[in-house]
Amino acid sequence: MEIRRESPLPSYRDELIPSQRAALKTASLVAAGLVIAFSLLDRALSPHWAGLVAVRFAASVLLLLCARMAEKGRGNPMALAAAAVAIIGVTIDAAMFATGGAASPYLFAVMLVQAGVSIIIPLRMSQAVVLNLEALAIVLLPLALRPVTEANRLMLVVAASYLAAMLVVSVAGAAVQDRLRRREHQARAEFARHFGLLNLGTLAGGLAHELSNPLNALGLQVEMLSKDPSGVERRVEKLRGSVERMRNILEAMRNGARLTGGERRQVELAHEVDLAFTLMEGRLRHRASLVRAYADLPPVFCQPTLLGQVLVNLLSNAADAVSGWPNPRIALRLRSEDGVALIEVEDNGPGVPDDLATQIFEPFFSTKGDAGNGLGLWISSEIARVHGGTLSVHRGTSGGALFRLALPIDARTTGPFEEPEMRQSAHA
Repeated sequence: MEIRRESPLPSYRDELIPSQRAALKTASLVAAGLVIAFSLLDRALSPHWAGLVAVRFAASVLLLLCARMAEKGRGNPMALAAAAVAIIGVTIDAAMFATGGAASPYLFAVMLVQAGVSIIIPLRMSQAVVLNLEALAIVLLPLALRPVTEANRLMLVVAASYLAAMLVVSVAGAAVQDRLRRREHQARAEFARHFGLLNLGTLAGGLAHELSNPLNALGLQVEMLSKDPSGVERRVEKLRGSVERMRNILEAMRNGARLTGGERRQVELAHEVDLAFTLMEGRLRHRASLVRAYADLPPVFCQPTLLGQVLVNLLSNAADAVSGWPNPRIALRLRSEDGVALIEVEDNGPGVPDDLATQIFEPFFSTKGDAGNGLGLWISSEIARVHGGTLSVHRGTSGGALFRLALPIDARTTGPFEEPEMRQSAHA
């Protein structure tokens, strides 16, 4: 059972696809190397080994292409896996027919394919069945359709028995690993749900404080308008400003309070960053100076509510870091680099020690003692990962912490793009 509606983390399927792509890249690279390495055995077994070298070279190039597509996130992972299996299967066929057909030792090389797809690539049981059957069909059917001697027929039956047994083992192994991954995801989603509830309580508590100022201003303007109706135009403008301020707060609250991510869509990062700032403005006001510098970027394809939770968490951590620090300052920057959108939150607090730069992203690890639950940065890094990005910490220019959220820019929106100078603003 998947926890989808109550957790800020994406579903099991959404997490599995990026993992499959990464594993498929590794599997294709390994297979490309092994395909070439078996050329040494071809030379010992077949007088036509030179022709097999050409086949193996072509297969390795195609496998490298599969690895490249997986790395770039192009194509369905299962389609790429099926293509890689087909490439390897055809290569095994060529080697078998050049070295004795059903009597060829290459017949058992199919077991490497069966083991590889089930061990290296994280698969659901149904996916493992499909890829195993594909490998067997590509290798065994050409042999079964050709006339064979009695001795070779027996060899073919023996090999088919071993390969069928390997199919059962591979599928069973994939099913066990899939079940373990689902349980792990469910546990992480449950932790994330509790963290989301804690955040919801914090946001709800801050909502009254955030709305109190514009609401008081609104009441004051109405009272003054009732006493002096002649200044209606001037009062109406101030009333509109207070209403707009409350609308912005409620919009940011509505986005930040959701426990689910919703559908991914193209979003303007500057708008999402401003919404997160709106939620944190009351906490930051009079506690630190905030400098914002935004570059114009193409849209990013993501789940905006999840992105908002990451930003609120980073700003909250920055506010905690500079608490009680002389001349507290927080910088919020938005820029691009090498086709990647970067959101940076930097403070001039004590910073993060180098030996903790990795540990702080582990679940339940906190540098705040009893005041922290150790889940915020872990969930934030998980959200970045499932979006194809990363969350990292660095030492800032002033010695404090610099958290950098890197997200891939939506390829469908990119074109000739030059990053203009930053638009800067500062708030006390």
